[in-house]
Amino acid sequence: MSIEKYNIENNNEEEPDNSVLNYLVEKNKTLINDYHTPDGNYSESCSLIAVDIAKILLNEGKKSEIVFITGKNANESLGPKQYNGRVSWGGHVVCVCEGMIYDPMIGKPLLIEEYINEAFDSEIKMETIVTKNKIEEFVRRGQKH
Repeated sequence: MSIEKYNIENNNEEEPDNSVLNYLVEKNKTLINDYHTPDGNYSESCSLIAVDIAKILLNEGKKSEIVFITGKNANESLGPKQYNGRVSWGGHVVCVCEGMIYDPMIGKPLLIEEYINEAFDSEIKMETIVTKNKIEEFVRRGQKH
């Protein structure tokens, strides 16, 4: 799926651009198989998804952050609630903007506090790995010239 189809400019200031919402909904559909293709290979990368979302938000004039999520305690894995124990990770990467977490695993933006309660089955720790001040430079590095 190309993110370009979600980079639609919104000239109507009264209605928010729904391109990031559309991306979340569409990407959520691809995560149904626990981040795997039917043959068992990984089909998605949370890091790449977070950067795609940051690109879309930049196009909408918003600067976001890339955040790394781990278990609260060292060596504790993350268990996403939606996968009912079928999936666990050592860490997860999401895009955060204006107090909202954009994670297609959930399929919609959530306030950080809501996300923490809805997404994982244990306490988490969050660390910003790309700040708002560096997001444009970070995204630009990954674009082909």
